[in-house]
Amino acid sequence: MRHLILLSALLISGIASRAQVFGGNPSSLKFYQLTTDSVRVIFPKALEKEAREIAWTVHQLYKNNPAPLGNKLRRFDVVLQNQTTQSNAYVGIAPYRSEYFMMPALNNLSDGSIPWHLSLAVHEHRHMEQFANFNRTVPKLLNVFLGQEGTALGFGAAVPDWFFEGDAVWQETMVTQQGRGRLSNFFNAYRSLWQSNKPYSYMKLRNGSYRHFVPNHYDLGYLLVGYGREKYGNDFWKKVTDDAVDYKGLFYPFQHAVKKHSGVKFKSFVNNAFEFYKDQMQPKQNEVTAGFETITPVEKNNVTSYQYPFVLNNGNTLVLKSSYRQIPVWISIDANGNQTKLRVKDIADDSYYSFRNDKVVYTAYEPHARWGWKDYSVIKVWDIASNEVIKVKSRSRLFQPDLNPDASKIVAMQYSTDMKSSLVLLDVGMDAQPSALPNPNNYLYTYPRFTNTNSIISAVRNQNGEMALLETDAVTNTEKIILPFRNTTISYVQVHGDSVLFTASQKKGDVLYLLKRSSNELFKLSQLPNGSYQAYFDGNTNQLLLNTFTVDGTRLLRAKASQLKVEQQQEVNELPQLYLSSKTFAASTDLVRNVQQLPGEVSKYRKGLKLLNIHSWRPVFADPDYGYTFYSENIMNTLVSEYEYTYNRNEGYHRAAAGLIYGAWFPYLRGGVEQIWNRSFRDNANRLINYNESNFNVGLSVPLNVTSGRTYKSFLFSSTLNFEKLSFTGIGKTLYRDFNFNYNTSVISFTSQNQKALQQIFPRWAQTFRLQYRRTINGNFGNQFLGTAGFYLPGIGNNHHLVLFGSVQARDTISGQFFTDNFSFARGYNAVNFPRTFRVSANYHLPLVYPEFGIGNIVYFLRIRANAFYDYTRGKSLRTGRTFPVRSAGTEVYFDTKVWNLFPFSFGIRYSRLLDIDLIDPRRNANQFELVLPMDLF
Repeated sequence: MRHLILLSALLISGIASRAQVFGGNPSSLKFYQLTTDSVRVIFPKALEKEAREIAWTVHQLYKNNPAPLGNKLRRFDVVLQNQTTQSNAYVGIAPYRSEYFMMPALNNLSDGSIPWHLSLAVHEHRHMEQFANFNRTVPKLLNVFLGQEGTALGFGAAVPDWFFEGDAVWQETMVTQQGRGRLSNFFNAYRSLWQSNKPYSYMKLRNGSYRHFVPNHYDLGYLLVGYGREKYGNDFWKKVTDDAVDYKGLFYPFQHAVKKHSGVKFKSFVNNAFEFYKDQMQPKQNEVTAGFETITPVEKNNVTSYQYPFVLNNGNTLVLKSSYRQIPVWISIDANGNQTKLRVKDIADDSYYSFRNDKVVYTAYEPHARWGWKDYSVIKVWDIASNEVIKVKSRSRLFQPDLNPDASKIVAMQYSTDMKSSLVLLDVGMDAQPSALPNPNNYLYTYPRFTNTNSIISAVRNQNGEMALLETDAVTNTEKIILPFRNTTISYVQVHGDSVLFTASQKKGDVLYLLKRSSNELFKLSQLPNGSYQAYFDGNTNQLLLNTFTVDGTRLLRAKASQLKVEQQQEVNELPQLYLSSKTFAASTDLVRNVQQLPGEVSKYRKGLKLLNIHSWRPVFADPDYGYTFYSENIMNTLVSEYEYTYNRNEGYHRAAAGLIYGAWFPYLRGGVEQIWNRSFRDNANRLINYNESNFNVGLSVPLNVTSGRTYKSFLFSSTLNFEKLSFTGIGKTLYRDFNFNYNTSVISFTSQNQKALQQIFPRWAQTFRLQYRRTINGNFGNQFLGTAGFYLPGIGNNHHLVLFGSVQARDTISGQFFTDNFSFARGYNAVNFPRTFRVSANYHLPLVYPEFGIGNIVYFLRIRANAFYDYTRGKSLRTGRTFPVRSAGTEVYFDTKVWNLFPFSFGIRYSRLLDIDLIDPRRNANQFELVLPMDLF
């Protein structure tokens, strides 16, 4: 039963929380609120315009819903986060809340080009509508027993994740003239699968793979949602989801509902949908790289991407390589295809970089040490010849930098916390000062590139989401449109002399164009079915380099200019209506084109109010303890707390406890209280002695994220005061004195790790250190010291890991024994709390097999891996001076799975061979087997 509850808690937490940051903003950042009957937008003052536009958009979506899922309305809190350089958003349950990361996504081909906050409002509002209308019968019943976590569990068990996201992408596509359903890039995933004739099972499509490329749930969801509405009408999914959340068909309610309302089995529904799109895409394997020579190989059981090709001065090709086995690394490819590793790329949000004169300019990611919502980009220049890296600008909000022809200056796009975009010039030098160019038309600049005359070509977005190519004179600050605004998306700008290369989204793929600036002539150079990206023209060899999307990864292609089928064009076409009929698209609007600011009073949001927000509760079934735990988290996520009551059926005692963490100040403040009534024991005279236990603790901690360069690094400092008291009652008051035990616990920890590829179980290089010291403070001296260290090292294979651990614990022999023993004893043995204990262990982890099979959409096995270990522990008695060595060796087999096609869950079986006698149980069998349920292995 306890394991079942643990599993349910895991599933609930996976549904209820997404991308949340605790205590992420400093108290100096003030927030304001705009409250209406359907939404409350909480925002920094600089974003009042965007807040009013979001509120207006939400109101319009309620009034003009292209395919309502019901008529229920729940007011959500939407928090706008403007300090981060990450692009994302979520709507969460437990507590109900949405947060928008206000940094726009800059890859126009994959994310579109309409104003970012409006794109988020359209997509995330659909989730709000889903949650409001799915809260029926079973989810409501679960809410009674589990609170909002129960509601989330009711949703997640009934409706697959692909529907939530596919339906939201469908709304993007129907209420704007963009949305991912109109972008060819969005369909590359499934088009590439069908081109390669890879008929993956539905469970594999839901759960993914460590070996093969599998499209995500956004891709799957839009295809199925769009087909359902195309084939069975606009109200099809309302009827399906109503039945699913009512659990009409207790097992697999969603599949039952699809069958009921479509008349075909769910498997047939999915297959029919795929055939519907395949017939229109007509993918052919021989078209994937038509007319181009493939430079990079396909790797078996791996997905490898080669991005941003350039030609070095020695004629070799520079490219960024990454794969399921390899973290991002720059390599050089010679004429024979031989690859040479040059340098691992710094931690970054994307793969972008630019190149001139054997120098590379790129941005790296760097967080604020304390505030999780605050992070920066760092511009760096890498000299390939000397392998020297210069940090040009730190703690900035600069993106997509480019070098001028002599590599002495940098241009980059700057995006400020008040959502203003500008072009910025910097000299190449240590911590250079930027100079911003004016932006009179309020464009959003992307992919700025220097020309040979030091003007700048950019792909720019206007406020309607249309895109154009713009030339900016860096001396006079004048601007000239060289490719008119159109409702399409443009990315990957490159300049070669008088020519500008760029990729634009079109009906039959993302097309590579060439624009001659002097004559204003436009040519189509390449139209591959899965896109022509990141093109670079090598003038020395008269060759064009680019990459295209394939099921094996992004592959690098090459062609002579003379071999290209060049077609002159009059213009770049606007975004089409892809794959669905005009009947389905008839419901579409262009809601955000004439967006307005919703009027209403704006007031200061007082973060200190409503700190208590109990949203969920869980039963405690840990025999002999039974009870309930209540969970609270405020909207700004600065105070989390838990409240628990349990009853122990063995002793008949009652326990109440509360704990909280406040994260709005620089140190986290922690506090907790616990009271236990009516505990009992029988003394030597067989008298029943009753007593109460009280505990109070208060402390602080400082978590620091000092990630930089190529390494994730973090520190934690914490100190807690604990006050414990035993108070005797009844006859015990006359026989025993009350007992006080007060102590301090201080912890220092440090973790450092490299980036990790998908197939790697752990980072290939990592170190962890933790020191903990406890000491009494009530006159009776007692202490306990525990130190641990771990080292993660490369193994023989690329996905093998040698992991070494060491730990030491020391305590005094009087009061020290009252402290909890947290020492990890040799595996397989009963632990003994020695005054002095030392342990070393060696582990060798490696993958065994990738089974990729599932059972009834309940559990899916992705990987089976093993760990061979050896443990040596030595305890010492200070009273006798004797040492007690114990050794064990064995193996662990872990199963990495997904439960309900959604939630990662790992479990294992451990075999330990005891090489010495168990000190507690000398008759203990030398062969020990255990079930291991690791929540987090690193």
